[in-house]
Amino acid sequence: MSSLDLAKLPGYIKPKGKWKNIFSYHPYDIELAKANGIHLYDTAGKQYIDASGGPMAVNVGHNNPRIKKAIADQLDLFNYVHPIFANGPKAEFCDKIASVAPGSLNASYLVSGGSEAVDTAMKLVRQAQIARGFKNKHKIISNHESYHGMTLATLAVSGNASSQTPFENMFKRYPQIKQYSDHNRPVEISREEWGVVCAQELEQAIHYAGPNTVAAYLATPHGAGCDYGVVPPISYWETIREICNHYDVYLIADEVITGFGRTGKWFGMQHFKVQADVMTTAKGISGMYAPLGAVTVSDEINELFNTGAYFIHGFTSGGHPIAVAAGSATIDVVRDDKLVENAAAMESVLFAHKDKLLAHPTVKDIRGWGLFMVGELVKNKDDMTFFDSDQEAEKLFQQVALKNGLALYGTLYGARRQPANRRGLPFWISPPLSINSNQINDMMSRLDDTLSEWEIKLKV
Repeated sequence: MSSLDLAKLPGYIKPKGKWKNIFSYHPYDIELAKANGIHLYDTAGKQYIDASGGPMAVNVGHNNPRIKKAIADQLDLFNYVHPIFANGPKAEFCDKIASVAPGSLNASYLVSGGSEAVDTAMKLVRQAQIARGFKNKHKIISNHESYHGMTLATLAVSGNASSQTPFENMFKRYPQIKQYSDHNRPVEISREEWGVVCAQELEQAIHYAGPNTVAAYLATPHGAGCDYGVVPPISYWETIREICNHYDVYLIADEVITGFGRTGKWFGMQHFKVQADVMTTAKGISGMYAPLGAVTVSDEINELFNTGAYFIHGFTSGGHPIAVAAGSATIDVVRDDKLVENAAAMESVLFAHKDKLLAHPTVKDIRGWGLFMVGELVKNKDDMTFFDSDQEAEKLFQQVALKNGLALYGTLYGARRQPANRRGLPFWISPPLSINSNQINDMMSRLDDTLSEWEIKLKV
């Protein structure tokens, strides 16, 4: 693979040799050689800051010796558990999840990623409602602009039309409501008041769907889509919880991104002091040392399946010993190295750069919490227009960032952007939770330089 060429757009390599045998694979013209801590290194020796933690997933940093040892130690014992044997590592890991999960969320069903976790949660709440005697409750209400995975089931509850369109005849569509947004909040209404107004849309959706048919409401603790990273007020989630209780609707918190320390608490919903009935996690659950995810349920739901109900579901790799060894070690590292506390402490350092970023003519908004920042890029802040497609603005942004030693995720929305929303394109800053203040300042300086160079090239 050749070196990076900024003059070459769109910037993707043309697959050849061994690369051509990877289906649908279009990386930039840089090959990863190794990684350590918050840094990535290419085959030419150039260093990059992993500014987004891969796809918002690398919580504990790369090349952690404790996690590598845990995986190696498990390999010395066994790499798979025959189904007729008890899986001790699986039990130990589920016990560790219970030790950090909020409230009565104690029992976990293990899978290998976020899409599987949400898919599993959907099947779980349906069967739990049947076990409670609510045989007609099957609908899952979710949010417009949401994202919950790439299986057919999770696409059905996601709100991204560009991902759904090719498959829309292959799945059942469920009701959706607007998520909380500050973008359209009337100036005369406070955030707390607006939180109640937005939450009340759920009650209307339940009414029109038929209260006896709605099994659950599924959402992320913070916004998704064009409102990615928008953190609602406490009143929003308190009202959602009250509505779910009133209509016997389970609350599913999709914490695939917000879980395991990203927001400055172990889980995002802890900021609101509201407990979900079901919580889905992945990504940071293993620091991405192995594919792993979990669906963690309340004691009430767990008891339904301990006293007669049988859960119809299963994956061959669920609770894989190597994956749970990585997961157990990850929880230990996060706890022992106080990475949740570090994420909370570093929030002020990260967001101290907010005003400098907003001074750029292309940055409309900066938002988020903990070590999770989302920026919204536009061409014109007044009318929220974005650059013409022939300018290849998103790809150029990635190229300039890579030149400046910054590896980012999520800027390649391009043709998938929905211009009807008149909103900007997001970029994500979600580095490993082990990052320190000097490293944050270095990272944000590189981002500032990247934005300036990008704007010059686009003649802003």
